[in-house]
Amino acid sequence: MKRVLYSFFTIAAILIGLNFLGSSVSALGQEDKWEYVIQTSIESGYSTAMPFPKQIRKNVQNGKWEAISYPIPPTDTFIRENGKVAYAIDHQLNIYDRSANKILLPLMEKNKKQLSNDMKKLHRNHYGELITWNDANRLLPRYSIFKVLDLDTGLSFEVQRRAGSYHADVQPLTHDDTKIMKKIYRGTWSWDRRAILVLSENGQFAGSMHGMPHGQGALKNGFPGHFCIHFQDSITHKSRKMDHAHSIMIKKASGEWLDHTQKLSPQEIVDATVLAIHQHDWFILSPILDDRNRILLEKHLEELEEIELIKRLSDLPREDGSTKLTFPITVKLQVHRSSGTTNRMVTFDLYRPTIEEPWTVDLEKLLKQL
Repeated sequence: MKRVLYSFFTIAAILIGLNFLGSSVSALGQEDKWEYVIQTSIESGYSTAMPFPKQIRKNVQNGKWEAISYPIPPTDTFIRENGKVAYAIDHQLNIYDRSANKILLPLMEKNKKQLSNDMKKLHRNHYGELITWNDANRLLPRYSIFKVLDLDTGLSFEVQRRAGSYHADVQPLTHDDTKIMKKIYRGTWSWDRRAILVLSENGQFAGSMHGMPHGQGALKNGFPGHFCIHFQDSITHKSRKMDHAHSIMIKKASGEWLDHTQKLSPQEIVDATVLAIHQHDWFILSPILDDRNRILLEKHLEELEEIELIKRLSDLPREDGSTKLTFPITVKLQVHRSSGTTNRMVTFDLYRPTIEEPWTVDLEKLLKQL
């Protein structure tokens, strides 16, 4: 009996001691698991993880933190602690505590260099290589078979390229592949653009697909026609120009969207806003907003998600806004909710503090018109 009591008190003392040692060791003596994770949203079904270095972890645990009054910048990179996304890392290598809304004061120089190298490696592993249509046409020849991975759901299916002079005309390989593709589009075929990775024996490439069967189909796969995959510099048959929505999704699939938003023109901001609201893709919308409008986005997400379709019906102005600080753009939009469809003239009020800074859209004024 004494031996049993002795063992009990010994284990209890060890557990208490471990608790005082801090969160780096669990009650079972196992070290907490920390890892990088990269994904376009916390809910994304596709993510890439990598071990988080112990020396940076110590810096995070023992470093000085400062409260922030602004929202955490849009990012695709996080630190996961025991399966929970606890911290965010922006593209300037700042680390934020997501629950406490704090920023870690600058990392030690050696840790910052390590973090930079890790971010580059993680980025390469997760996203697709940005290749031109000329390269894609060569690397993915007609009748080649490759895999398509949807960046948001993480679902993948196999396709065969059948044709296409300006972009790839492809078909799901089997009935099962068709079912997976339709699941990605929530059970309904759609012209909506989606960011994808094209996985072939020649590499991992950034692309954009739509989900509407059209034209001819030759495979016995239950898919009535083919669909299109675009790469950088691909053009549509009708316009002979690169489709802006496909271009946005290609930037998303290559991991360049967050940085690319700094260079968008007012006209591109309008189209990106419409696309993001239509597809409820807040990863696209958030980085083109400033802090004030990002807070508004969080407050009005439910209201925006009630919009089932939004489409631009009129042309954008060709006026150059390179020397301006404000730029109102009025377009005709079709807006559909469960209550019905309306066509209306809507003004996007775009502004920037200086000509060196990126454009943003006044979300509050836009919401009142939608």
